[in-house]
Amino acid sequence: MFGGCSSINAMFYVQGNSADYQRWYDAGNKEWSVDEVRRCFRKSENLQNDETLKDPKIRAHYGHDGPLIINKVNNTFRSFTDKVMEAWEEIGFRNVPDLNLENVMTSGRITVTAANGVRQSTDRAFLLPVAKRTNLKILKRSLVTKVLVTKRLKAYGVEVERNGKKYTFYTTREVVVSAGSIASPQLLMLSGIGPVEQLRDKNIPCVVNSPKVGQDLQDHCVVPIIIHGNIPDEENALNTHYDNLNYLVNRQGVLAQSDMTTDAMAFYTTDHNASYANCQTSLTIYPKNKSQLFESITKIFRYKKDVVDSIVEQNKNHGTYLLIYNFLHPQSKGNISLNSNNPKDSPLIHPNYLSDPRDLETVVKGLKMSTKIVKSKYFKSIGGFLGRMNIPACNKLVLDSDEYWRCVSTNLVSTLWHPVRTCQMGSDINNSVVDSRLRVHGVKGLRVVDASVMPNTVSGNTNAPTIMIGERGSELIIEDNTKCGLKCISEQIIQEILEHKASKIKGI
Repeated sequence: MFGGCSSINAMFYVQGNSADYQRWYDAGNKEWSVDEVRRCFRKSENLQNDETLKDPKIRAHYGHDGPLIINKVNNTFRSFTDKVMEAWEEIGFRNVPDLNLENVMTSGRITVTAANGVRQSTDRAFLLPVAKRTNLKILKRSLVTKVLVTKRLKAYGVEVERNGKKYTFYTTREVVVSAGSIASPQLLMLSGIGPVEQLRDKNIPCVVNSPKVGQDLQDHCVVPIIIHGNIPDEENALNTHYDNLNYLVNRQGVLAQSDMTTDAMAFYTTDHNASYANCQTSLTIYPKNKSQLFESITKIFRYKKDVVDSIVEQNKNHGTYLLIYNFLHPQSKGNISLNSNNPKDSPLIHPNYLSDPRDLETVVKGLKMSTKIVKSKYFKSIGGFLGRMNIPACNKLVLDSDEYWRCVSTNLVSTLWHPVRTCQMGSDINNSVVDSRLRVHGVKGLRVVDASVMPNTVSGNTNAPTIMIGERGSELIIEDNTKCGLKCISEQIIQEILEHKASKIKGI
């Protein structure tokens, strides 16, 4: 899919906390200082919200001339989200005008990658405007199956399968892998770059023994908090038809916002001495007897039918407030491993959520901080109560107790689709896959530029930081290739390419 996750995500534009990037820099990644990172955020951005632009601090924080339009949305549940934000303020999550400027113990409306009711994905912002360039070739329905590497460990091309035919494409400079945190390590391993034992096990000749490829996977994991109340009331068919027409004519209404959640969000920490958040909560609201509730909950979490049915049953006579709790900085680590040496076989994803006992205790603390909202003035006024989900192992435990949330977390923990670190940047091949210029250790002319290179998770959704990585990565590529020009291409490498048995470059 063009645009990757930016074409299907909730459109939240969350930059993360400066402390996230200071950790990257302190680990030896000198190209990624906080100042450089912030500059690259601004380079991509084009803030187009009149309200926030009036604030000098907010205006200075964002870019205004980049290709990526970011804005605020006019949510159809605004009267309810405003009340929830008042409740967050009441329990200590201070309301602020911009969550990218202040994101510790705060709440507010998040900026999104949307404009005039239309999603601003990375392909819409960056690719489509230059699609007709003569030096750009876009291939659809194509699968890269291998990166080609010479005996002197220089990447010189890729093998591609398209419509049942195989092609070889050559480069005189670099191969740049941007397949994401799942597919990038898979492609490296299929190309013989990875942990030698795993490569041998899959009958793949080892080109470079790179032990960290696919390792140290970290992801933001989520646990749901369900609160029911007397409102919102049930929708009627007339309003639904109006919403459809409103979007078609004005690009406004329910179809002009995320179908997963509202724009209301809170960032907070269980460690009162921390300078960054380790917990994030976003809000989704369902009116009474919501017809698509079962489908919506199943799509987001993929829970068993009994769990979803228990939520739907309570929703028949109550409005439902879903707080999606997101654990931002886990200690637990997983991995991506090969299923086979067949590029069409999906890799094995082992997230290992909450495998580190410290994570479970932090999640329980974070959940209980969030459930305090049930006792706020607003939720008391609408008869709000914490909903119990049907989980056999948890059903006899006291609702909202530590034991209850340990049980719920263990049984219902799920992904927020923010995997990182599987090709992490670092100082050498023993602790990382790429260096701080995103060049793969041990192979010349090969880079990885995507979310997989993050050396640590960030304090929020990963779409904006991944766009920033693309911006910074493009600068590093230009710098390195401008410095040496054609000297980067040795005569020996060119000769090896010419002598390759599949040296005839096939057109498409």
